[in-house]
Amino acid sequence: MRIGELEIAIIDIITFTGILITLLTGVLNLFQNKKTLYINNITRFRVIWITTLRTHIASLKELSNITNLYIRTKDGSNKVEYRRELDKIVSLIKMHLNFTGKLDIELILKVEELKATLNSYLLIYYCKNAIKSAERNEDITTKFYEAIDVISEKKILKEFLVMANSYKNVENKNNINLLNLLELKNEVKSAYSDDLQLINNIVEKSDYIVSNYENQIESLNRDIDELVQICLKAEWIRCKVETRIWPYNKYNEERVITKLKDEYKNIRHKMQTYK
Repeated sequence: MRIGELEIAIIDIITFTGILITLLTGVLNLFQNKKTLYINNITRFRVIWITTLRTHIASLKELSNITNLYIRTKDGSNKVEYRRELDKIVSLIKMHLNFTGKLDIELILKVEELKATLNSYLLIYYCKNAIKSAERNEDITTKFYEAIDVISEKKILKEFLVMANSYKNVENKNNINLLNLLELKNEVKSAYSDDLQLINNIVEKSDYIVSNYENQIESLNRDIDELVQICLKAEWIRCKVETRIWPYNKYNEERVITKLKDEYKNIRHKMQTYK
């Protein structure tokens, strides 16, 4: 074969074409192998993430078990270690979640609310026991104020404020949620202001408050169960979708989560119907 003034043999063209095809195939294989290695590593770490999150959630479920809580409040054991463990587990769960993801934010808020309710559950017993430990009426206010100074949970302080205002038929302040911890403590002390009858009302209402917290804990645990199961299922679907060949590897997070929520509600409704 002659190209211009250059004469090229057919065998040379075939050889060149073969080399070119081999080169292109090698380059494509290189990119494909790198992609496969990347996908395998990402998938492996996602499986580890799923397993780890399950472990942390299981630990939180154990800490928030109503029966275990009741036993803990009655056996006189140290509540500080329990609250430290609770803070640790909640922090680990939050660090495993995406603070920009819509579903993750829902789960973080529920976990934080559960932690606040669990702490308040223990602290209402602490305040009740502190008030009852006063041997004289003159010591009741002192014991109560000492208990308030120890409290580090805003939820229970708000509960005390609402209780005092309800007792006095006074309207609650609109800025109660904007107050910091120290301001809330001062508001509580001001609201109770050495009123022994009002302070003793906490002891009388404590069983109702505890019962209300138990209902909140159970409700929050159900919500967390739903969010965690949807979150883990969505992550597993993401793994399967992103390992497919383009263009079938596009993952629509919002659509997947919406579909999973609907499926979860339908399944839960069927289970309640069978009961």
